[in-house]
Amino acid sequence: MSQFVLSYPFRIDQKNSRAATVYSGTSTYKAEQINALVKTEKDERPLMPDFGLTDPVFNKFEVAEFMNTLNRFYDNTSVQVTGLQVKQVGGKDTDVIIEFE
Repeated sequence: MSQFVLSYPFRIDQKNSRAATVYSGTSTYKAEQINALVKTEKDERPLMPDFGLTDPVFNKFEVAEFMNTLNRFYDNTSVQVTGLQVKQVGGKDTDVIIEFE
């Protein structure tokens, strides 16, 4: 059952001057959940220190860490990754492409 939830990142909807919301279960909601995970560094959230990833700026993007953390915090019914590709230029990670349903 879908319900309205706050969008991430938090923002004001310019059309109605209220907090932006999205239906849970939609592709927008799922993209926001993946975005939250990827942009959060481990230990950044005191109440959820295991949420997030090791900062990929100084380390390579670890696919296994991403998948383990995703599976730990989101069940397979909410976000299911169907493809993940890490592009490299000169031995450095430049883009991470995550496909989901």
